[in-house]
Amino acid sequence: MNDVIELNGFHLFGGFLSGYENLLAHRGKMNEINVFPVADGDTGTNMVSTFRSTVQARGAHRSVSRTLDGIADRALSGARGNSGIIIAQFLSSLAAECAERETVSTAQFASALRRAADGAYRAVETPREGTLLTILRVWSSEMERLAETARGFKELFTRSLPAARESLEGTTEQLDALRKARVVDAGAYGLVAFLEGIARMIATGAMPRRAASVYAGDASSGEEHDLPDVEEKISYRYCTEGLLLKGEGVDADGIKAALRALGDSLAVSVGRGKTRVHLHTDDPAKAFEILSRFGRVVDHKVDDMRLQHDAVYRPVSRVAVVTDSIADIPRELAERYQIHVIPQRILWGDDEYLDRVTISPETLYRDLSSRPGYPTSSAPDPARVERSFAWISAHYDAIVAIPVAKALSGTWQVMEAAAKKLRERGYPIAVLDSRLNSAAQGLAVIAAAEAAAGGETLDAIVLKLEETFSRARILVGIADFRYMVRGGAGERAQGVRGRRGEPQAHRLARYVGKGCRVRRVFFARWVRAKDPSRGRP
Repeated sequence: MNDVIELNGFHLFGGFLSGYENLLAHRGKMNEINVFPVADGDTGTNMVSTFRSTVQARGAHRSVSRTLDGIADRALSGARGNSGIIIAQFLSSLAAECAERETVSTAQFASALRRAADGAYRAVETPREGTLLTILRVWSSEMERLAETARGFKELFTRSLPAARESLEGTTEQLDALRKARVVDAGAYGLVAFLEGIARMIATGAMPRRAASVYAGDASSGEEHDLPDVEEKISYRYCTEGLLLKGEGVDADGIKAALRALGDSLAVSVGRGKTRVHLHTDDPAKAFEILSRFGRVVDHKVDDMRLQHDAVYRPVSRVAVVTDSIADIPRELAERYQIHVIPQRILWGDDEYLDRVTISPETLYRDLSSRPGYPTSSAPDPARVERSFAWISAHYDAIVAIPVAKALSGTWQVMEAAAKKLRERGYPIAVLDSRLNSAAQGLAVIAAAEAAAGGETLDAIVLKLEETFSRARILVGIADFRYMVRGGAGERAQGVRGRRGEPQAHRLARYVGKGCRVRRVFFARWVRAKDPSRGRP
């Protein structure tokens, strides 16, 4: 891209690859200095995830507009965090400004950048200076000013970077949280790192290897950084994001007005056929209920910022304990031991929910008789598990994951696939087959968390868990098979009821948890009669 006068799609895509590669190298630093708007240590992980989505799947086209359309669409689908939403809107606006262009000149590109920066400001309900918005505004304005005399893109990028770096240094004094912690804004830092990666490619002409660059996205940088001094100030607990399958014509202002009272950090990014919404709130379920009025919600993301903050600044252990929502762990215990619970997906008709996060058991039971169809469960989304493991690996020395029994769900396979990527890079992580579910699984998870809090190593925790699994037993009492049938058991449940003369305990043992090494005991009649004298079979 040296001495390029007219920018085409191949140049642009190469610049994104180089920018992403440099951003990835600074992920750890971004996580560590992340203090605004919430000190939850995930800005680096979110920005890397957002930019990684732009360079995956389909690559470049010679046309600038076609390449930018693809980049912007993937950014909107993959945007994570407040910074990711802003970047996605910036790229969507840039794609609109460069529509129907095979190539662009320095002046055309710089002018499009400045107008796209204005679009990014409009996406945020309450724009704040001292964030990456400031870098976008300052850098794009400098690009537009220099484009009048620059002889090519090499000169334009090289001469504009000092303004971006100077603006970055100034963020420390623009926000109280940054001033107190004596750091620059993490999102702004990431954007400058991305721009520096582009400038390096322009200066050297060296193109990054696409496959290596994208695949490295799951790796931790391994850098060590000092944590800044921060005050715990979490007004709303959950970082909530949703993707609507509706873009042009969506009522962005209406979405903002409907969600405004639920929290803060509200941003709405509109693209072609899609709209992504970001909100910090205490009521994710209500937020998604409101979003569903504006279009079909196809992606749910909810992060517990209080848990993330405590894990970074007040960790109880160096070994992270991870499980899924089937474990039924009481919230107070999950908080005490900083257990990371990845929710199962609940599918109900065309709607999807996150178990116990965007739909509560109370709501589910209340709607069973009034809603058509019947809810079913599904393993967590692989991309969500990968993102969770990426964040956790950046803040812990090791991970032990204890999902529901391998024979009962695909959750183990999803977690193991994500763990394999970390393991290949030398990160210590174990995904165990608990051979359990529900409260029994939860008790095993709590035992692991207690051991981790006591300072035990990953290997010691794994050995203790294997012994726990082998000794675990489950007693099951079911008074009515109807909900098993409605839940999709169908033939198997009919078979359980259909074999006359067979003890019900044996029928249930064949039906519940096939392949799970637990003891199933059915005593529904005793439960209904409440006659302890009959004892257990």
